[in-house]
Amino acid sequence: MANDVAYFGFTGPIEPGGVGRLAGALNSAVNGGVDTVHLAFSSNGGYVADGVYLYNHIRALPLHLVIYNSGSVGSIAVSVFLAAQERYCSTHAMFMIHPTTMGQSEGLTARRLQSTLDAALADDDRTDNILRERSRIPSDILAARRHSEIYIPPSKAVDYGLVNAVREFALPQGQQIVQI
Repeated sequence: MANDVAYFGFTGPIEPGGVGRLAGALNSAVNGGVDTVHLAFSSNGGYVADGVYLYNHIRALPLHLVIYNSGSVGSIAVSVFLAAQERYCSTHAMFMIHPTTMGQSEGLTARRLQSTLDAALADDDRTDNILRERSRIPSDILAARRHSEIYIPPSKAVDYGLVNAVREFALPQGQQIVQI
């Protein structure tokens, strides 16, 4: 059947607009009877709340998602990437994980600053839980990401279970792809 498989591309931040477009495209695929989606994906991250939503949404869909890191996947976008059942990355791709960042703190009271810190630490915990559940990133690497940026090249991405293999995204002849 021609509609069993769909091909999408997404590049951009994990923020309400992009997450809405991506979730909407996946929803439309499910509603249209598509069984498998291949997604060429590149994102430097964005908002943790939006990323966790999209992770949970993808995991809940009755859809086999094959995702490809076609460039860079960083920050909360790594958690979104891990929602897929089947994961690949380009030879020239890169992953990056890091601690949750906070916005400007000028003018904040001590209580508001503490609340912001507590929220960032809680977001770090949520992200760590997804990374632990869906990959084999060593504990020392996860601990280090709480303090600095960690870059993971394709060979380590395979070792750490972020990807099944290093494989380029390729649109089969005669298929259509939709950029989200």
